[in-house]
Amino acid sequence: MEYQLRTKVVFELAELTSAPLDLRPRLLDVGCGDARFTAEAARRADAVGVDVSHRALGYARRFAADARFVACGAEALSLPSNAFDVVTLLDVIEHIHDDDEARVVAEARRVLRPGGRLVISTNTDRSARELKHFRHYPVRRFRALFDGMSDVRLLGLIPYFPALRYLMAAPIVGRLWRSRIRLCHPAHGQVILGVGRKPPQ
Repeated sequence: MEYQLRTKVVFELAELTSAPLDLRPRLLDVGCGDARFTAEAARRADAVGVDVSHRALGYARRFAADARFVACGAEALSLPSNAFDVVTLLDVIEHIHDDDEARVVAEARRVLRPGGRLVISTNTDRSARELKHFRHYPVRRFRALFDGMSDVRLLGLIPYFPALRYLMAAPIVGRLWRSRIRLCHPAHGQVILGVGRKPPQ
């Protein structure tokens, strides 16, 4: 999915698009990799990216100069509690070992402020190229990642391919294609994306 589109969808789901421009939300991107999403998010938020790979963070710091980066594992975030308005784990959870899944989600919730949004996405493709993933998430198991949170929403996303850029730009046909390609039932998307709100303390 194109990162500008991904950022737009995440901000809409987290209800940040209507926030005043002078009140930049605090966003944590867990498992940021080379920070392509973090860089886009930093245009609209005070963004922090974390990753266990120092090599990836080396690229990230050059790619996203407006963001801050911290080297740490997702299961033990070296960040204060209740510090972020939004925490994202985009295409990360499937790479987490089974023994660490619960700790990663718990850490993401810990650093999220009360009322803040947790956003998680995962690829649902079961093809051979995805065998590097520890697991795939049926809708019911994915929904369980948000247990105890409120205002939970799940969406299916069909990835946006750059080759369709010109079709997407067409005023009428493009609008129809954008609506079909971006959102669908979570059971039918190539990417499933969920958002939940941390309850007040």
